[in-house]
Amino acid sequence: MMRRLVYVILLTFLLLTPLPSKCQDPFSDFQSAIDSLTQKIMDILDTLKGAALSIGRVLAGTLIALGVVLWASDIFSYKGRRLIIAGIVLMIILELLS
Repeated sequence: MMRRLVYVILLTFLLLTPLPSKCQDPFSDFQSAIDSLTQKIMDILDTLKGAALSIGRVLAGTLIALGVVLWASDIFSYKGRRLIIAGIVLMIILELLS
């Protein structure tokens, strides 16, 4: 009988005692690691987006310049016109994405 009373008192004491702050949220470190990883992934994607936009701008300028040369020299005027249009469309798309 006395043993049961001691067990009940101990269990009641353990249940009513507040937990230390470290024990209350065991996933706080995990959440901060996930947030840090998410931020690093976003930084990498932003860097890749910037690189792709700059490469696209160079490519669009090259298409337009080559198209103007071909169109003006009248060697391949139809292909030159198509290259100019493709370069302009690429520039418009890149400006919409940036």
